[in-house]
Amino acid sequence: MIIRIMIMLLCMVIPANAATSSATAMKPGEFLVLCYHAVPLKPAPGDNYSISQKMFVEQMEYLRTHGYNPVSFKQILDAREGVKALPEKPVLLTFDDGYISYHDFVVPVLEELGYPSVLAVVGNFVGYPPKELPEPIMRWEQIRAVSKKKLVEVVSHSHDLHRAIQYTSQGNIAAAVNILAYDPVSNVYETEADYRSRLNLDFERQDEIFKKELGFSPDVMVWPYGAFNEVSLDIAKQHGIFSTFTLQAGYAHINRLDRLNRVLVENTKIQEFIRNVRNPQGEQYPVRAVQIDLDLIVNPDDPAETDVNLGKLIDRLVAMKVNTVILQAFADPDGDGDVDAVYFPNRVLPVRADIFGWAAHQIKIRDMAVYAWMPTMSIVLPDKAQNERLRVREFKGGESEPSSSWYGRLSPFSPRVADIMGTLYEDLASHAQVAGILFQDDAYLNDFEDFHPDAVARYDKQFGGAVKSLAGEESDIAKEWSRYKTQVIIDFTDVLKGRVQKYRPNALFARNLYAEVMGNPHSELWYAQNYEAFLNSYDYVVVMAYPGMEEAVNPLKWLKKLTEISGRLKDGRNKTVFKIQAYNWKKEVWIDDGELLRELRAILSSGGRHLAYYPDNVFENKPALDTIKLEMSTKTYPFLP
Repeated sequence: MIIRIMIMLLCMVIPANAATSSATAMKPGEFLVLCYHAVPLKPAPGDNYSISQKMFVEQMEYLRTHGYNPVSFKQILDAREGVKALPEKPVLLTFDDGYISYHDFVVPVLEELGYPSVLAVVGNFVGYPPKELPEPIMRWEQIRAVSKKKLVEVVSHSHDLHRAIQYTSQGNIAAAVNILAYDPVSNVYETEADYRSRLNLDFERQDEIFKKELGFSPDVMVWPYGAFNEVSLDIAKQHGIFSTFTLQAGYAHINRLDRLNRVLVENTKIQEFIRNVRNPQGEQYPVRAVQIDLDLIVNPDDPAETDVNLGKLIDRLVAMKVNTVILQAFADPDGDGDVDAVYFPNRVLPVRADIFGWAAHQIKIRDMAVYAWMPTMSIVLPDKAQNERLRVREFKGGESEPSSSWYGRLSPFSPRVADIMGTLYEDLASHAQVAGILFQDDAYLNDFEDFHPDAVARYDKQFGGAVKSLAGEESDIAKEWSRYKTQVIIDFTDVLKGRVQKYRPNALFARNLYAEVMGNPHSELWYAQNYEAFLNSYDYVVVMAYPGMEEAVNPLKWLKKLTEISGRLKDGRNKTVFKIQAYNWKKEVWIDDGELLRELRAILSSGGRHLAYYPDNVFENKPALDTIKLEMSTKTYPFLP
């Protein structure tokens, strides 16, 4: 009776203007999943993930009065099997961790409303709850009691993976599920075999305790902190788990049960809840990025100095208020383009300093997305003979020889190169929490390249004969050959994407594009790059809009032309990042701050959406922080909170 009266009283308190945001309509097969935690009478100060009982009832009433239909997980399965379609605006209510308020308050309220729900239980929390939890965890007898109710389904939230583990040598911690651990005692990183063993053991223990306490094995998994990867999905499947929940934004779909999106409900005003319900994907804000040379920050002989330098860099980035940092993951302190070392543990190249995972973590926790800036083809293998065998080759003077181009690249036609580079990318992803990858501008082939034996064999199959006569030509068949090379490099980067997604399944991918290619499609002959193909293949195309390098007579007019070109193609405005140069490498001077600002504004005034610049020097305040942040700060964008 008390619950019923509370519902009746609170049904009337939603503000009349609460639903002012535009809604994103659900498509057939889509449904909304809401993620709740504790629902106490009143959350403790600073508790962002518990909501009050009053607020919870208000939210349920909003769903009821605005046409949303809470559904059970069985209804979702029935819809997937074609038994019965989901109702209009379906919503699945999930509750993580097993707090006592679910037993005492949530279930009675939902029973009164006739709403189903899913309870995700952490096996080890029952009996061994962490001290910092907002309220007590249910006992097994209470979990058994709710599990027998018609409207409740109990699923797994892991046995003991709902915790953080150390994953860098500097002591950073992250969710235990989707990253390789670092042991500070032995100074050793976990191998993939060790990682798989750790996850397998947890699934086994959770299965045992569910069978003992609840009488069944779990077949649905709610990933702790929403963290997962392709390895954990594979292991879950081996243990009979057919569906898992993440914390990725957007609607879930009946045909993608292995990774269902969820909207995290936080302790905010009802207006924020309504915005998230109506548009679970959230706002897609423009990119404001700075590309950082880690070489400038790292002193491999003095970790303390590196720490101080990193602190200065982060202070600068925070003050600038950019939302994206493109962080160098490879070492090239002499700037010769030959990458023979990197800044993360790996199985391919020497480690100049194990710093990238630490630096990326420190930036990430300050709400900036970190993209790893990686070489695509230009690494120098320790085995010199192997490196020579795998290099891109050119055909000049009647014979094939290693390319004389500045970047000493490995051939994208070689399966062995794909495996080597893939291993390097996978190792990066397993040790660092990156939001994405920027493929270096070394991913090109000029009109005399590539004549590696593996490439020639491919040409023979594709073109029915040798193509040596095409080197340096501009005929129609030469253009076809160039387009073929363009696609081969794209396919090569697809292999690298897959290796990254093994550990970072939601990573985004950006690729550098030479500005000349954007403005002159004929130049595909000279680079094996194509703007439209890039738009179709990557999440972002980062145009190296460097007026000084391209010797533009009128830099502002030149930038406006590039921006206008982006507007002619599908997704051109939404997927193109214009990266301008802050330093004139030819004259060896920094670009005037006022000129830099004018160039950024020329792009914006012509319809450009995403901005970046390179390079940056924290020690010289170049470009000047007070000037560059006028356009690089996300706070200057007119519709951001």
